[in-house]
Amino acid sequence: MEEFLKDNYSILTKFFILVAVVSGLVTYKKHKGTPATFFVKVLIYFLIVELIGTYSSLYKNFSFLEPIYNSLFRQNYWWYTIAFDIIGIVLFSLLFQKVIPNKLYNKVLKYSTYGFVLFSILYIIYNRDLFFFQFFPVIQITGALIILSCSVFYFIELLLNDKIIKFYKFLYFYIAIAIFIWWIVVTPLTFYDVYMVNGDWDYILLKWEIYLSLNFIMYISFAIGFLISEPENLIKLD
Repeated sequence: MEEFLKDNYSILTKFFILVAVVSGLVTYKKHKGTPATFFVKVLIYFLIVELIGTYSSLYKNFSFLEPIYNSLFRQNYWWYTIAFDIIGIVLFSLLFQKVIPNKLYNKVLKYSTYGFVLFSILYIIYNRDLFFFQFFPVIQITGALIILSCSVFYFIELLLNDKIIKFYKFLYFYIAIAIFIWWIVVTPLTFYDVYMVNGDWDYILLKWEIYLSLNFIMYISFAIGFLISEPENLIKLD
């Protein structure tokens, strides 16, 4: 199991994202003109992030990466901090600002996202010596608060609306529940990332197992949502 995770964790993660991307592209025409098409682009972005993020495991295979190996960019902490922990959060916030009709909730998401980005930039500048060598739990936790706000606001809107009758037909329900589960489980793990930095393989493998399970649940939920959902304006609430 340990060798399997070491050899296949990255490949499986990309495969799960690819399944969600393909599902989104297959149903793109059905969802055309809705925020779902924006979400398809978000998933493509996440796939690109994962593909680029694997550069740190390819030094033995490609000699042209040697300059990176001998630089501050040797590890990919900086890449995932920017591309996933910050930009990824912003993209989800933008998605739910398009989905949630409540103006107050939209303003809360909008300005809290502005605050999150500003805080993240200032925090990175202040801790720039660590930027290339570890993740920042504070940024991950504050980002998780944005994600949880997106999900909670969506669920509140759903509960106060006749749409709750056919919630299973709405793509955004699957997105909201999937990201809520992913971030609510992953966020506490950030407090233990010191073990990953110190090369504790027992912790690293455990974290990979958890992440792999959550990635499977999240991206397959996205794929199912694309396939069985319908554009909201075509769903009859009777």
